[in-house]
Amino acid sequence: MRLLGFVLLLFVSQVGRADAWDNLTEAQAHAVVRFLQHNPFIIDYCDCCGEGEPAYLIKVESAEVVECAWDKKQFSVLTKGTRITRFKVSDKGIDDYHTDPANREVEYTIYMNYTFAYDHHMKWAVPFHKLIKYENDGPICFGATIYPDPSIESVQIKDAEYIAWYKKHIAKD
Repeated sequence: MRLLGFVLLLFVSQVGRADAWDNLTEAQAHAVVRFLQHNPFIIDYCDCCGEGEPAYLIKVESAEVVECAWDKKQFSVLTKGTRITRFKVSDKGIDDYHTDPANREVEYTIYMNYTFAYDHHMKWAVPFHKLIKYENDGPICFGATIYPDPSIESVQIKDAEYIAWYKKHIAKD
């Protein structure tokens, strides 16, 4: 019986490490909301999931702090926004140079490990936990990706706000 309990505990601890990190302190959640007010373009990308999961560039239109669905002592950030492009994903990661059009309104929970946001030092998208202090020992897979350049013909982005944001924050003159 003890062996079964140990095996079960071992299994749960390994599976739990791959969980999306949406449990934040209230201060962390408010910091995420403030960040999104100035940097509204995020990438929904499970970098540990391989090529089976799609990735999307999302324009955040609103964000609010809500109670965490699975830990009532913690908080999450729920956003409303629009998917503006879909990335092709392979076992090597996101293909930033080939995207498909997307135009779908979504509600999206911010995950500190699977929501990539703008790092102004690198001018890349990195997991939120690298931008807002968040302690967790879970797996890190790719860790960063570039934002798609809307001037490239194979990048299907028509959103005027993203194009202006990209020119201001990322494009090299």
